[in-house]
Amino acid sequence: MEVSEINAITGEVTERDYTELELAQREVDSDEAAQRATAVAATEAKRQATIQAARDQALSLGFTEAMLDVMYPQLTEGA
Repeated sequence: MEVSEINAITGEVTERDYTELELAQREVDSDEAAQRATAVAATEAKRQATIQAARDQALSLGFTEAMLDVMYPQLTEGA
């Protein structure tokens, strides 16, 4: 892989290979991004499960889907 460095004053472009330190940092950054994406997905799955549990509880108490949609729009899919 190559890095392009641009001198902001002269506009000179220098291309060079990544250093070992830069490659290691890219790997760390990639791993951290993957961990964040996994955490976001887990949080969203938990949120959707909580919403569904709340809807199920309300339906078991006699609420209709229409009532839930009007009274509790935060409990609608994708809210």
